[in-house]
Order: sequence, then C-alpha cells, then structure tokens
Amino acid sequence: MDDFNGKSVQTSSCGQGLVQTLNALSQFLKFQKRLGNHAITLGQEATRIIDTWGTPSWPPPPFVAQGPEDASIVLVDSEGSFFEGEAGTLLVKMLAAMHLAPSDVYICNVVDNGVLTRHLSAHKPSAVVAFGQKACQMIKKTNEPLATVRGHFFQCHGVPVMATHHPSSLVKTPALKRQAWEDLKQVMACTGLDRHDP
Repeated sequence: MDDFNGKSVQTSSCGQGLVQTLNALSQFLKFQKRLGNHAITLGQEATRIIDTWGTPSWPPPPFVAQGPEDASIVLVDSEGSFFEGEAGTLLVKMLAAMHLAPSDVYICNVVDNGVLTRHLSAHKPSAVVAFGQKACQMIKKTNEPLATVRGHFFQCHGVPVMATHHPSSLVKTPALKRQAWEDLKQVMACTGLDRHDP
C-alpha cells in the first residue's frame, strides 16, 4: 500500500482488511452511481457503525455490588459471577440453607477493595463471607492459601470475616461442600441465624 507521498508502507492484516473493505465500498458506490442511484438507505446497524467510526470502544464498567446496603451479611465474590450459572444456583441453595434469600445479602466483587472497605466502615455488617481464595487474600491482605485461612474468623475493619470455598469450586469438587457448610454454620452462629434451626 502507498502512503500519501507515494511511498510504500507496511500495513497490518487488520489494516489491510480495512483498506479492502473501503475499496469494495468505493467500487459499490461508483457502480450505484452508474446505475443512477444517488441515494442509499442504510440500516440501523450500518448507521451505528458510521456514527461511532473512530470512537474508542471502552468496555462497560465492571458490576461491583448489589443488594441492600444495610444487610447483616456481606458476601465477597472472587469471580464476579454473582448468581449466574450452576455456581449461582448453588449459592442460592447455600443461602436458603442459612435461612437467607439473595435479596437479604449485600454481595460485592473482589476486584474493588475500596467498595468493600467503604461499605464495612459505613454499615458495620454482622459478618462477611469471602468466597474463594482471591477474596480471602484481598480482604486479609495475605498470600496465604484459602486452605490455611478458612474454618475460623479473622477481622476486617472490626467485622468478622469467614473465608470459604467459592460455589464454583464446590460444583467442580462436591467433596468440599461439607467444609463450606461447616464454615457457613459458624457464620450463622455468629449472626444469630442458627436460631432458626429446630
């Protein structure tokens, strides 16, 4: 391909594809003009592409939290999946076993420690459940593996935190469910939810 000064320049495969597309469009428009068509009706998608041509395509901001801010239990999700897929279905069942619904808990994503810190400082929930190693390490500010931290509470901004297996890990390895349930029973005892049990 020649540049504007007639010199040969290298183009990437993406750039070559763009040049080919523009050349094809140019030929199409010339052909339409020869046929006497001086106006072309564009569809919505074509109009959107033209309107946004050259505009950076920024990814949408990550969804970091949901639920009532005054919830007594905060869940921190290592994967940002919240209640999606098979792991999400299992999480709903785990909450039901704790006498909770998804609407009863505040859940936030591990990617933003600032959201969690501000939330704990402002609302002082009864307990936090850290699902998965990333959440555990972020909250505790440690490199310790989940296996050495789970099973007992640690403190974060004066709030007790229980780290346990992420529901996606439980889906992959059902044998871990007993450990997770033992962890969640401690959370129930800490927050008074075990009083629902007969």
